[in-house]
Amino acid sequence: MLASSTFFKIFPPPRFLLMPHAGLDISDDAITCISYAGPAHHKRITAYGSVELPKGLIDGGDVKDEKDLISCLAAFAKEHSLTYVKVSIPEEKAYLFSTDVASAPFDEIEQNIEFKLEENVPLSATDALFYFDLIPYTVKSGSLRASVSVVPQSYIERYISIIRSAGLIPAAFEVVPKSIARAVTPPHSAPETKLIVHVMNNKTGLYIVSGSVIDFASTVAVAGASDAQALPEAIATLTKEIDRVHSYWTSHGNGEPIKEVILVGRNAPAFEPACEHVKNEATFGAKVADVWSSAFNIDRYLPPISKEASLGYAVAAGLALDPSAGDCA
Repeated sequence: MLASSTFFKIFPPPRFLLMPHAGLDISDDAITCISYAGPAHHKRITAYGSVELPKGLIDGGDVKDEKDLISCLAAFAKEHSLTYVKVSIPEEKAYLFSTDVASAPFDEIEQNIEFKLEENVPLSATDALFYFDLIPYTVKSGSLRASVSVVPQSYIERYISIIRSAGLIPAAFEVVPKSIARAVTPPHSAPETKLIVHVMNNKTGLYIVSGSVIDFASTVAVAGASDAQALPEAIATLTKEIDRVHSYWTSHGNGEPIKEVILVGRNAPAFEPACEHVKNEATFGAKVADVWSSAFNIDRYLPPISKEASLGYAVAAGLALDPSAGDCA
């Protein structure tokens, strides 16, 4: 059984994240950070930055050269005055599943889910770290539906060592889809089911969000860094993948239809045609994300990052939010 102390060192309760911390996104392609100051929904950006990583240094979340990554992180942390950080976990390194649980106090729900881990993921309970969110719309007959994120403990322990060696203090870790969902689906918005399309350099993530909880996640081989010649084929492939996910959700989802598609990530606007196709075929809207919607109103505060550039900061922006802004880490 997981000890509570170990669990909360990795996924701490919200009050722990009240301390000032930056969102630190470490992807295959780049290191990106954001930090905020100010009250919920009226924040200001106090630091931000992004640096490309050498190709092949990280591949699918696997660190190929710890020494080089530590060197890159240390230089980045020094440049941006980072200390406490909340760090991204790539979706390739996490398992996501949904399960029914009895309505009960948090500790009992946690234990119930722990007993079900080995039924749903290829990890033993002693080798896994997990967190769960309760999915909206799913209260029925005394049962709740939980979305569970599971990560190998060895993976997190290795990253803790890397981050500390770079002179940083990890306040928490969080899976990429959840961080993006927090940034682009603010807690005051309508609790509708949405499909987030996360365009990255060499892959694209498709995440279904119920309210602000991840209910489905998939990564497909559609490169966001496509050149002009390759872009039409990439758009066609992504269109098929969005259709496939939409059909799956219609048949196997929680009964709530997808109401909107949200595009985010580098070069995301170039893939709007894929979302437009689905919008025409179905009955929901599509838009490019507002990465700052959970942090501040851009009509009242103009951030020092352009709209286009902000799309690459979505993960870090979600990580940087604290509990008062709807953070449930």
